[in-house]
Amino acid sequence: MSIYKLGITLQHHSVIITGGGPGSLGVAATLEGWHPRFEGDYEFPSSEVQNFARAHEQNPLAFDPHEMLERGHRPIEFYRMRHHPIEEALPLEEWTLKFTKNKRIDWLMLTTDGPGGLWNNTPKEQMTLGPAHWMELAHYPIAKFYENTGRDRDLNALVHRNDLVSYYRDFAEELGLNDHIRSGVKVTDISPAGEDNEGRFIVKGLNQLTDEETKYSCDYIVFGVGPRSAIRKLNAHGIDRDYVSSAYTHPGDYPGKRILVVGGGRSADWAAQELHDAGKTVVYIMRQKPESHLKLINDSQFLPYYKRWGEILAGGQERMGLLYESNVTTFGPGGLTTIDTNEGRLQLQVDQAVIEIGGDPDYDILKTYGNLTFHAKRDNFRFQLNQLVVDQATFESVDIPALYPAGYSAQGTGLSVIGFHAGCFLIAGDILRKSGTI
Repeated sequence: MSIYKLGITLQHHSVIITGGGPGSLGVAATLEGWHPRFEGDYEFPSSEVQNFARAHEQNPLAFDPHEMLERGHRPIEFYRMRHHPIEEALPLEEWTLKFTKNKRIDWLMLTTDGPGGLWNNTPKEQMTLGPAHWMELAHYPIAKFYENTGRDRDLNALVHRNDLVSYYRDFAEELGLNDHIRSGVKVTDISPAGEDNEGRFIVKGLNQLTDEETKYSCDYIVFGVGPRSAIRKLNAHGIDRDYVSSAYTHPGDYPGKRILVVGGGRSADWAAQELHDAGKTVVYIMRQKPESHLKLINDSQFLPYYKRWGEILAGGQERMGLLYESNVTTFGPGGLTTIDTNEGRLQLQVDQAVIEIGGDPDYDILKTYGNLTFHAKRDNFRFQLNQLVVDQATFESVDIPALYPAGYSAQGTGLSVIGFHAGCFLIAGDILRKSGTI
């Protein structure tokens, strides 16, 4: 539907989803009408939850998850336990979470990168942090994707980013989502709709190819902009020098032998390790203390690239120099770089510099709403996000009614295995109930 006002076309949709990552795709598929049901021989650890599941197994989206929360059970675990009841991937024939196609609700997705979100722009050889089945959405199991595309893959192994991006694109195709996805659109503002507008929200989107602005109105927002929609800026002079890159891609993209990496998180660790193993001499600069970085490496030995980090550290680090509690102040001409360390200032000559300091969800989009309530999540694995505080039964924002943070931006999602999959049913279920669809 479109509303014409003052010469501006204002498109109205019941739901607008911002971002195309896994958290958003799961909500989109559910709103498209792919509703979960439970069947077969399944068992929950709690007999109370078991009875609850049996009573609602044909339409679990229809019940109010506040009932479960009030009894001391996390609703997000209710769906997680059917999708991932054990640590290893379930064979398809043992799945007890099934789907029935129902009528769709009017939704539109606005995304800069298309299905897969951030994964479209990760390093060329990036692997996931968890196994394949952690990264899937239950509506279209990744085992089914591997089978359909002739890929011989281990469901319990890490996934190459190329496979993962292909999976998310196939997910959108298989479930009929593509007609309602607008790629290449950056959401720039979300604000309350005026009294003379339809819906609760006005959403502004900018076409990244044409610079054309489009306005939308909607009743519900799924806020899934992703953890790096606002890239952090390094406060250093000369940041625009030709030899300075704002993100890491692949060793072959950085000519020369001596490469400076600025960061300290997992993405920077990946870049430094891969450049080192490609034969480069790496100087790795980070602000954190050495004990913090070494603890992360030690705690992450189950991941191949951190196991490799352990080998590099144990092998004498002939081509890996680590500068802790340090920061770059100036990228000078010809690769001359000035660095402040806890032992004083030094200068290094480098061929290339890579800045991998991460990003944050772009909460500036919501600036109209003033101060928001955040849950500062901190853990040993560097998922350090300021997460929006939400109702744990529905993932609705406590500050903005009818706005639902999705993926890592929502408090209480945990790792991807919980947040991407189970959270999508809580969000979509609440929207469907409030809109009178179920």
